[in-house]
Amino acid sequence: MKRFLLFGLVATAFAACSKDKFKTVPQVEIKSFGPEQVTKGQIIRLQARVTDKEGDLQDSVVFARKVFTLTGLLLSQESDSVRANLKDLGVPTRTDVELQLEMIYGESNQNYPRVNGNNSVDRKFAVGVYIKDKAGNRSQYVESDTIILKRIQ
Repeated sequence: MKRFLLFGLVATAFAACSKDKFKTVPQVEIKSFGPEQVTKGQIIRLQARVTDKEGDLQDSVVFARKVFTLTGLLLSQESDSVRANLKDLGVPTRTDVELQLEMIYGESNQNYPRVNGNNSVDRKFAVGVYIKDKAGNRSQYVESDTIILKRIQ
């Protein structure tokens, strides 16, 4: 009986360790988002990890930018799809990709998407991400923690 139990435990441990690292449906994980408070002209960075078993991450990445009141009421939402940039990531051969989105707060700059601010009050800001692969599989929607957009004076 002890041998059977020991064999069962070893087999279970082996099966758990040999599971596929990646899934067919793309998986998104937000690694970092910040800084925690942003003033006019600062760069906001989102870093995310995307995995896909087949490595066919070439359809699109969608970023949803959301602005909230400090009490959590959603004021605005904009979605951006970045299709052209995925080839620069080594797609379709890579199954593990790090994405980085940089935005600028309260100023226009041709190198960064703009996050609009408010002249009178602080706001909360979050970014959501999902990705579709070539086969049409869509990842779960993942949203960052919120950061504070300081009022623009």
